[in-house]
Amino acid sequence: MKKQAGFTLIEMLVSMTLLSMVMLIATSAYSLFSERWNGRLGHFNQTLATTKNLLLVQESLQSIIGYVVSDDNQSAKYYFEGNRNGFVAVTLRSMFNPSVAAVVRLKFEQNDDFTFRLIYQESPMEDQMLVQATQDLDFVHSVTLFESVKNAEFRYYGWPSLASKNWTPDFTSMQPPTKEWSSNYNSLEKNVFPNQVRVAFTISDKQYSLQSRLNKPIPAVLSNYANQQQ
Repeated sequence: MKKQAGFTLIEMLVSMTLLSMVMLIATSAYSLFSERWNGRLGHFNQTLATTKNLLLVQESLQSIIGYVVSDDNQSAKYYFEGNRNGFVAVTLRSMFNPSVAAVVRLKFEQNDDFTFRLIYQESPMEDQMLVQATQDLDFVHSVTLFESVKNAEFRYYGWPSLASKNWTPDFTSMQPPTKEWSSNYNSLEKNVFPNQVRVAFTISDKQYSLQSRLNKPIPAVLSNYANQQQ
């Protein structure tokens, strides 16, 4: 009668030890792979979101127009108010409804850690048109485009005043004025619409800068508007 073959206790213990070591190595390798994959996927998603938001900001800047409103004296003025922290203007292509014009506000707000977040706000002109410069606006749409940015600043390029734009040579000054960059630009005071807007900021030690030419106002639109008010 043959003796049945089998595993000894020592062989079984050795096999279980080797299997445990293989499972430990496989688990560690999978954890490392998963961590790196999630990190790369998260970085890709963050890059994709950043690119998308940059395109949205660029499109908003390119769609701004020289919209005309009336001030407290019923005088026709271009609607644009900007400082180093942001601006408010009218765009023909809003972010939430591209087929509708809207008053937009793009601004930096400071966080508790002294970084900034870039916020886009929108007041659609579907049911309520902007007529007065001091008109109360309801910014029903708001979205934070970027978090924790540094070195945040808006800049504006244009004529310093209407007199500078309409300058003619005389005996007192033969040097013509030029357009310039500034951190403040209020068309309600200058009576001139800016030519360009630039926003710059830093994210994770990477410098971003967006610059866009604004749509030129329609010639004689202010005079036509003033005639209609009379």
